[in-house]
Amino acid sequence: MVPDAPPFWPPAPGLWVALGVVLLLAFLIVCRVYAGVQKNAYRKAGLLLVNEAKTAHDISVTLKRVALAVFPREDVASLYGDAWAAFLHKTCPREYFQALQKPDAETTADTELIELARTWIQHHRVPDSQTSHRST
Repeated sequence: MVPDAPPFWPPAPGLWVALGVVLLLAFLIVCRVYAGVQKNAYRKAGLLLVNEAKTAHDISVTLKRVALAVFPREDVASLYGDAWAAFLHKTCPREYFQALQKPDAETTADTELIELARTWIQHHRVPDSQTSHRST
């Protein structure tokens, strides 16, 4: 005689443990992805503003707003001209930002200048010690 098949419900205790581990891992992954999206939300906002910029001055103002979102105010707010271009290059060494040294309010934002700004917004690096200064 063949014994009865094991009942389908309730599951074995090991299955409950495995389900709990899977749910915990899924929750941690969702939290990590959400934190990454929140951490870089200022970049997305900056890219939208750069796309709406009409002049070189608008682009420079947008870059300064993005920089102020992650760098300490005392390190960024007073920068202008050569110091501003040097700061942009120091935080994103893949490009030279000389075109943004002295933005003129009447100079139209050409595609090269917009791409330069987009490059900085997308690729600038914030040292770990400065992430605590971030304003939300």
